[in-house]
This record gives sequence, structure tokens and C-alpha cells, in this order.
Amino acid sequence: MFDKISLSQKYSLLAVLMLIILTLVIYWPVQNYEFINFDDSMYITQNSHVQAGITLDGFRWAFSTQYFDLWNPLVWLSFMLDFQLFRFNAGGYHWTNVIIHVFNTVLLFFLFRNLTGAIWRSAFVAALFAVHPVNVESVAWIAERKNVLSTFFWLLTMLFYIRYVKQPNWKHYLPVFISFALGLMSKPMLVTLPFLLLLIDYWPLDRTFINTRNKIDARLILKTGKEKLSFLIGEKIPLFILSAISIWITVYSPRSASLPQFEKTIDSFFIQRINNVIFSYAMYLKKLFWPTDLYIPYLYLHIPIWQIFLSAAFLIMITILACKYFKKYPYLPVGWFWYLGTLVPVIGFIQIGEQTMADRYAYVPFIGIFVIIAWGAEQILSRKIILKKIFIFSSVLILILLTAATCNQLKLWTNTFTLFENTLKKDPNNYLVYALIGQELAKNDENEKALYYYDMALKLNPRVYAAYNNKGVILLKMGRRYEALEVFKKAMQLDNLSAAAYYHIGLLYFEDNNLDESIAYSLKAIEKESEYIEAYNLLGVALVEKGKIEEGMKYFEKALRINPNNANAQKNLKIARERKNSKADK
Repeated sequence: MFDKISLSQKYSLLAVLMLIILTLVIYWPVQNYEFINFDDSMYITQNSHVQAGITLDGFRWAFSTQYFDLWNPLVWLSFMLDFQLFRFNAGGYHWTNVIIHVFNTVLLFFLFRNLTGAIWRSAFVAALFAVHPVNVESVAWIAERKNVLSTFFWLLTMLFYIRYVKQPNWKHYLPVFISFALGLMSKPMLVTLPFLLLLIDYWPLDRTFINTRNKIDARLILKTGKEKLSFLIGEKIPLFILSAISIWITVYSPRSASLPQFEKTIDSFFIQRINNVIFSYAMYLKKLFWPTDLYIPYLYLHIPIWQIFLSAAFLIMITILACKYFKKYPYLPVGWFWYLGTLVPVIGFIQIGEQTMADRYAYVPFIGIFVIIAWGAEQILSRKIILKKIFIFSSVLILILLTAATCNQLKLWTNTFTLFENTLKKDPNNYLVYALIGQELAKNDENEKALYYYDMALKLNPRVYAAYNNKGVILLKMGRRYEALEVFKKAMQLDNLSAAAYYHIGLLYFEDNNLDESIAYSLKAIEKESEYIEAYNLLGVALVEKGKIEEGMKYFEKALRINPNNANAQKNLKIARERKNSKADK
């Protein structure tokens, strides 16, 4: 049976096996890694909806929530399924990410093999994608499931598009539309995909009237018909509509604490934003070719003006070269604009959050540069056998070096401390990381150490309201109530949308038997965060103590609707019912 397989099929099978084995060997250690105290708790360990598993209510919540200001229901459903399988075993979640990354690597190989027929260049692109250390963040960080999952549908959409181009009809277009929609349900970063399809219409699909054929490509490009630009754009209108809907949902979603900051930065720091965009485009390329300074998160830097000009000059020069040689080297503009275009949604024009750039954002964009490297090196070095041998040797050496770098980078993701201690070595002024380490120390009841890290975070940036909240909690545990109250008030001043600050102030008033103030602050906490179970419990207890038993019971019931397994709400509701019955008997 195997003898009947063509030589190209044998090579393809060999390439796929090598890619799978290489990826699994690199990421094998993640099965022993922990959850990271950075979004993993919000997505899994402290998320009652995820912990309920796959249920009808879970489906409704996944498709209706815009938690973290994103609408990504497929990610939530995948976590719910993982929780049913693995509970709190972090290794299972890690393995799901790795398996999806393996699928992405194989799909990427088939994408370019089907587009160009070039087996080993396609394998090289896929191998660079599989082993590059910048992709460790996307794979090893459980909370970044949305990145690997959305990329799976991204690549699937492009593969379905190739089939549609070969035989254009609505039956072949429908899978393109559906897989693209599923990708947008995983992460809105896919909004640029229709533009990317226009790029591959130019090369390698050769559907435009621009002649891109050359000696290297002539035998490889698919035999497709020439189409006008208006037709190529028109056939993608359904996809553009999906992108527009996704952009609207993302931009106009109900905002959390990030909205006031966003509005302020648009008005006050527009020039800084543009400078950061220019610098980030150049810095991503630096990390591609020299990935030695990878960490999380990258906070805003005050960039010297000479670096901005140098970055801008470099980007303009590459863009001019890509446009100048678009016929002779068609992969050059395709790869370059793939890189520039797919980074647009996350490059910083609209910045929500503290980070200015992130390794995970390069997961798809770097594919464009990998294509330039693979096809460019082949075209330049294939003229002589000795140069071709040098190219093969260099490719293997590059993959070995990248694999070693990735293994070292992967070790940093073992737990919260290993990850963020590395960040502080590379960025000693990273106030956000000080706050995160403090939070992890507080979980282990290392209160004095936690206070030190919170104070360091606030020393570096006095406006980190989360550090004030967490510091206040530690002070409460240590019995320093007056200090805690002042800290919570400071957090509330810095971030009027901080539900935690209102809740903890309400808790302090409750302990002082000031029930009216406790109720008022608990209501404000719920107003800021509609699923704040602790606030519902506190409000219910305060109302019961005030004699409003039935009203208090309603809030316990609301807490149980959010999480039916919440022990405090169950206990409080039981006590309230007993009080109600006792009162009725009298």
C-alpha cells in the first residue's frame, strides 16, 4: 500500500511526522507546570462558570458574556470541557494548548504545501513556527488558549479558501465562512484575515492580472483563473461583514476599568501611541532574529526619539524594497504585508491594558517573515549546489539553536515565581510584576513579603490600584484595620470602577456594625461587577442582620445563581431561612 504513495506524498508524511515529534519533544515538560497567577485564575481557578463544566447555562453564559472585554465563547467552552476532564490539574490544560499548537504547525505546513507545492520550504516555515521561542507564551500560558485556538481556525479558513479557489461555488465557500466565524469566536484578532486572503490571491494563488511567475515558482503555483480586483474584493464581502461585526462587538462592548484610561490616552498621548507603534514593529523583528530578551509583560517605555526615527527608517526601507521587487520576488510583499497587517489589531493604535507589546501577538504575524526567509533563501542560494548545501546546513543549525532557546524559555513558565522573577531580572522597574508576585506570596500567607512587593509596585507606580486593593487585604489579615481602610479608599479614588475596594470597605463597616454603610458599599460593588459573589453574600448578611430577612435571602439566591456550589451562600441562605421560620413561629 505504501509503495503506491507518490514520492511527494512520502516526503510530506515524513515532514509531518518530524514536525509533530519536534513540537511534542519541546513542549513535553508542560504537563508538570502550574497555573500562572496572571489571568489563569480569572479564566479557570476562580471562575465558577467554567467550573460548572459543559451545561446549558454554561453555553448561554459563554455566548452572552464579554468577560475581559472580549467575546470569545469557544474559548470558554474549551475551558469548561477541560475542567470536566482535568479539574484543577494544570497539566491537562497545558496539554490541550500544546495539542492545538501541534495541529497549527501541521496545518501551516499543508497550507503552504498546497499553495506552492514546495514541501521542504513549507516544512521549514512550519518548523520555525513550531520551535520559535517567541511562541512559548502562546502555548505555555493556559489563559492564551484563545491565541492557539483562533489560529487553528485561521489556518483552517485559508485551507478551505484554497479548495474554494480551485472549484468556486457556494458549497466550498460555506466552510470558509463558518471556520472564519469560529475563529472570530475565539479571538477578534482574526479581523484582518480577509485582507490576508487578498494577499495570497496575488501570490501564490496568482489570481490577479499582475504576472508573478518566475523560474522558481512557475511549476508550483496553482492553476487558477485571473480575476479583477473588484471581483476578488467582492467575493470576500461576507467575510468583511463578519470582521466588521467582530470589531463592533469588541470596540463597543461594556468596558471595565480600562475605558477611562483608554479615553484619556486617546486625547493625551496620541503621539506617544504612534511612537510606540513604530518602535514595536521594529522590536518584534528584533525578537524574531535575536530572541534573548523575552519576558512578560512589556510595560510602556519612554523611547528615545532617535530610536523612533531609526525604527521608522528601517520599516520604510523594507516596505519600499517589498514594493519595488513585487514581481521578481512576490513572496516579499506578501510576507511583509502579512507581518504588518496581522499585527494591526494588537500593535497599539487602540491599547487596552498595561502592556505595549506581547510575544503572543507575534504568533501569526511572524509566519509572513518565515515565508520570506524560506523562499528568499531558496531563490538566492539554489543556483549552485554548494550554496544549496549551505542553506540546508544553516536551516538545520537555526532550528537546533531555536529549539534550545525555546526549551530554556519554556522552563520560565514552570510557575508564577519562575516566570516573574525572570521579568524582574530583565526589567527591574516592572511595577505590575511586583504586584503579581505580591499576590502569589499572599496566597501562601507570606504576608510581610507580600507587603514588600506591593510597596515596591506602588513606589514605582503610585497609580496601581490593584496593588492598593491587595495590600489592603493583607493589612486586614494582619489586624491593621485603619491602615486597610485608608488603602481601600485610595484604590477607590484611583479607580472608581474597582468593585473590590467598595466590597472591602463594606466589609470593614459591617465589622463595625455600621450596617447601613456596609449595605451601601456592597450595592456599589455589585453595581461595578454584577457577578461579585462575595459582595452578594455580604449584602445579604447585612440585610438579615438589619432584620430584612427576605430581602437578604434574595441576594443569597442571586449568588447561588452565579455559582450554585458557593458554600458561603448556601450556608447563609440556610441560616436566613431558619431565622425566617423561627420568626414566623413566634
